[in-house]
Order: sequence, then C-alpha cells, then structure tokens
Amino acid sequence: MDNFSFYSPTKFYFGKNAEKNLGEMLNKLSSKKIMILHMNGPELNSGILDRVKEILNREKIQYVEMNEVKANPRVEYSLKCIEVAKKEKVDSVLAIGGGSCIDTAKATAAGALCKDDFWMHFEKGIPFEKALPIGCIVTIAASGSEGSEACLLKDEKNNIKVGLHSEVFRPTYAIENPELTYSLPKYQTACGVTDIMMHVIERYFTNTVGTELTDQLAEGVLRTMVKYGPIVMKNPKDYEARAQIMWAGVIAHNDTCGVGREIDLASHFIQDVIGGLYDSVHGAGLATICPAWMKYVYKHDIPRFVRYATEVWNVKNDPFHQEEVALEGIRKTKNFFKLLGMPTTLEELGVDEKDMDFLCGGRVVGHFVELHEDDIREIYKLAK
Repeated sequence: MDNFSFYSPTKFYFGKNAEKNLGEMLNKLSSKKIMILHMNGPELNSGILDRVKEILNREKIQYVEMNEVKANPRVEYSLKCIEVAKKEKVDSVLAIGGGSCIDTAKATAAGALCKDDFWMHFEKGIPFEKALPIGCIVTIAASGSEGSEACLLKDEKNNIKVGLHSEVFRPTYAIENPELTYSLPKYQTACGVTDIMMHVIERYFTNTVGTELTDQLAEGVLRTMVKYGPIVMKNPKDYEARAQIMWAGVIAHNDTCGVGREIDLASHFIQDVIGGLYDSVHGAGLATICPAWMKYVYKHDIPRFVRYATEVWNVKNDPFHQEEVALEGIRKTKNFFKLLGMPTTLEELGVDEKDMDFLCGGRVVGHFVELHEDDIREIYKLAK
C-alpha cells in the first residue's frame, strides 16, 4: 500500500426528508444569501425546488436562482454564474441535481473568490486556494461529485472537457434523499449505475501491491451495484435499492476505495474526449469504452482480472484456464451494461469514424497500462 493523505470534510444528511436539514445547515454557516443552481428536467419532478425555496423563505435567507445548467457543464455558463455571484454578493452556493449542477456550483464557488484568471487554473492544473461554502441536494446517484475534490467543465470552443482537482471543491454539506431519484428516466439511472461502477473499477485495476482492504471494499461496492442496479431498473421506487446505489456513489468517488493505490482513469480520459465532442452522457460513454479497455489490457495482469471475475461476477475459477476466467469477467461486465440499457459500441453511441484523429489526439492516458495514441485507436476498434 502506498502512503496517502485522506481528507473528506463533507457533512452528509442521508435518508427520507433529509432536505429538512437545509435551514439548520445554512444557519450554522451564517449564510444570508445563497445561489441555487439547477437544470429544468425530471430531477425536479419531486417538488424539491419548491421545498427548498420554502425553507429559505422561512429562514429569511435570500437566494439567486441560476436555472440553465446543462449536462457536461459549460465553462461559459460557469463564468456567467461567477459574475452573478460576485454582483449579488452571495455567501454560499447550492446545487440541486447531479454532477453537472454540482460541478457548476464548485466552479462558481471558487470563481467568486478568484482574483486572477479563473479558467487559467483549469488549463494549467492550478488548484484554487479558497471558495464559498458549497452545498448540494443530490437528485441522481452517479458522479459522486458531492463528496469529491474534482470539478469537470466543458470548453465548447475547443470541444474538450477539462478537469481540476482542488480540496476547496469538496462540498461543505450534501443532502441525499433516495426518494428524490424516483422520477429519473431509466436511461439516466442506468448511466448513473455505470458511472459509479467505473469510479470503482478504475481504482481496482492498479499496479500497487498490498491493497487487500481497499480491494475488498471495491469488490463489495461493485457487487452491490450488480445486485441493486437491475432491481431499480425494474422498480424505480424501490427505496432500498435507490439508497444502496446513492451511498455507493459517494464512497466510489470520495476515495474510500482508492487510498493507498495508484488509480488508472484511462477509460474516463478516453470518454471525456468523446463526451466533449458529441455531448454524450458520461455513463453511456463509459459503458462503451470500459469493456474494450479491459479486453485490450487484461494480459497485463491476468490474476487481477481473474480475481475481478470470481469476486465480482461469481465466475467459477479454473486454475488451468485463467485467461478464459478473466475473459468471462469482461464478457459479464459488457452484458451487464447491456442489461441496463447502455450502449456498448461506438456505433450505438453515435461516434463517427471521421473523428478518430481528434479522439485519439496524441494523448497519453492510464496508469495500470500506459496508453498512447495507437493504443487508444486499438481500444476504439474493440469498441466497434
């Protein structure tokens, strides 16, 4: 196990009616004027926005509403939110939604106190030193941004997504009521399940040795998703399934399963370019890339893929045919994504062959196996 530091300051309110804690939390922060950021989609069908406004009015907390957040959050809209936050002198931000809303709120919170070029921090990978308090009410279990130090924005001018890690991005508080996810379309739910699994898979496949504890934590989260993902697809209002998936989303990406080990992230980096160009849903892109990545790299560490197959997918071990066991685990991964209704080929995802040069683009990604442009091309071939 590698040396590590672990910092997870977010206060979580979890369960039915968890949003009732919002007023108390804001009063503890002495927040008097808050910015609310959200989309205008099915995530609001629960009436959560109205309930939040009732709480704010009751507590005599002023609010500014920014309601044009888009999937794959845009840097341009973040800059607009920053300008409004400064003008209105808000003292905290609240995202109601999923990763796109939370990342926009993170950008706004940091940008509101930024004295230099905001976007330069993302371009050069320079963490911010301070930010306004960040809160979130989660309406889709997926990104885990409510517990992480990461923020990802899309630069529309160049069709790329740029991420930045900064400890000030960790939300001060997160409100998680699984009932708020009942109204999500099945496709969004499936994308969320996929994203959560990928956050764990990219921590699980590592070259670091001595990782038994986090290996077992990762396997437990993945088995949980395999069990409850199909349940929630059949019955969107199964509270227990929604709750298990929602909390898995947090620990999948706040580094509980990743401390002390090198993290790969190759599939995420490959998908981020696809998402930036095609504006496709993050989880859907990951479902397409992950099995192809596995097929390309599995020979690097067949015993690790055998363990993945046996411990996550209950594949029977065969000491005389280890490669077949490893490949069966990869097949089960792809079939599971199909079961959820995810695309598993580039054609299904809408990727055009003419864009391959841009998508491969002379990059180097991954740590489990370092991948160069030619390697990425081969992964795309396997994903056809």
